[in-house]
Amino acid sequence: MLDPDFHITSPRLQLWYLNPSNDAHMSMYAALQNSPEILAVRALSGTPAPSKPITVADARASLVKRTEKLAKTGCGRYIISLRDDNNTSPTTSQDTEEKEFIGYVSMQWQRYPDLPCPKIPDLGFSLLAKYYGKGYANEACEALMGYFRETKGQERFAGYTHPDNVSSQKLFKRLGFVYRGIVDVAGVVGDGTPIRSAVWVKGVGDETDLEELGIGPGR
Repeated sequence: MLDPDFHITSPRLQLWYLNPSNDAHMSMYAALQNSPEILAVRALSGTPAPSKPITVADARASLVKRTEKLAKTGCGRYIISLRDDNNTSPTTSQDTEEKEFIGYVSMQWQRYPDLPCPKIPDLGFSLLAKYYGKGYANEACEALMGYFRETKGQERFAGYTHPDNVSSQKLFKRLGFVYRGIVDVAGVVGDGTPIRSAVWVKGVGDETDLEELGIGPGR
């Protein structure tokens, strides 16, 4: 069970477990999945668009099986809310009426434990378009990586984007990730089938081959 009180705080943001039992979380998540920006990214990667708009029920069904792993390991998605500096009382993610949710950030690791997959966690992010250009994605990513460093001793991270997704690649560069080329990477999307990706890493020496990290086609 996900702790509704758990959160990670940064100067302007709070990160909460993306909780399928929270209607406000699912409403934001569904809106994000239906947004033109996300649909464009799906089209770029060749992923078929949904046959109909994603509903709150659809969003909940797609995430509910992942909550156990998120609760046990911290790997999964975190919803992002803007901090209310005028409210100094303790808050929980259930205080939905006063929270402004803007997107999510994720840390994924071993999505398919029975299949070849990367050995280091990968960072992901997605915001509603109205919050672009404010540095929120950068701040949320830094906060989540900081949490994994402090609580799990994790120093190495990866990031994967479509080769033509320039905006996401710019963010990885700002976060201090190093570009390692275009690679077919297994175990990160869909059913684990390799997908051609621009690979970015942080905390990994130049001498380290990506295959040592499990980043590759998995053959």
